[in-house]
Amino acid sequence: MEIRKIPEDYTYISAFLTMRCNLSCSFCLNAFDKEFDRKNFKEISGQEWVNALNKIESRPSVPITLSGGEPSLHKDFIYILNNLKPELNIDILTNLHWSESVFEKFISEVNPTRIKRNSPYASIRASYHPEQMGDGKKLVENAKRLKNAEFDVGIWSVLYPSPTQLSAINQMQFRCKDEGVEFRVKEFTGDYKGEMYGNYSKYPEATKGKLESCLCKTSELLIGPSGEAYKCHRDLYAEEFPLGNIINENFQIKNDFIKCANYGECHPCDVKVKTNYKQELGYTSVEIKRNRKV
Repeated sequence: MEIRKIPEDYTYISAFLTMRCNLSCSFCLNAFDKEFDRKNFKEISGQEWVNALNKIESRPSVPITLSGGEPSLHKDFIYILNNLKPELNIDILTNLHWSESVFEKFISEVNPTRIKRNSPYASIRASYHPEQMGDGKKLVENAKRLKNAEFDVGIWSVLYPSPTQLSAINQMQFRCKDEGVEFRVKEFTGDYKGEMYGNYSKYPEATKGKLESCLCKTSELLIGPSGEAYKCHRDLYAEEFPLGNIINENFQIKNDFIKCANYGECHPCDVKVKTNYKQELGYTSVEIKRNRKV
């Protein structure tokens, strides 16, 4: 089996098992592209995911992050968890809005030590969305259920600048503290009432809508539900300009600058100045070279 080694400057691997979701948050960053329809994404099987991901050689600090959409909606979610090789650490991004059957299967069939690593944050990160989850009481109950089963779990919430949302998040902090569940917040990324939230000082024109050509180099392996890999979230959600499909035998992980004609339409997640996997501030997911003939 040909091994696909993650480049040293790669800091993130995300397998978007599905774009389907059982919530419909108004500010979901999946829906960055105007034509985005989460139901139209083709999904490869669990066996295809496992066969392809097991060819990857990563580092302990760069896990395979299973995300979406809501990853538990993939029919082979548990199979994937249980069949990724032990050398690959696993993180899960989820809303924990799981059915009872998923909870029972997850707790009974998945070893908690398989999703636990030496990291400054929980390996299972559940998202709190007040407009869809109300006071979050059920989410805390679900997180405690996993914690009591010895899973490494925490709750995160995006500081969406709606007064109603911010008030709910403030109350959620106290609820989680009382229940002994880790709770963290992260900065909102994107537009709210015409104002762009986030620090884009490294590439200030990247989200302004004025297109120009550039050279772009990623530090993340982003894999869509169909197995196609992309250099950025903008391309992933639009399903444009794939770098190849991980289920193909000749797939290679890119580690060079790639021509792009869509600078100005960058997804905020890719060009926002944020913390890296070590929680160090100053990182952006991509490196961009502008003002040159490409």
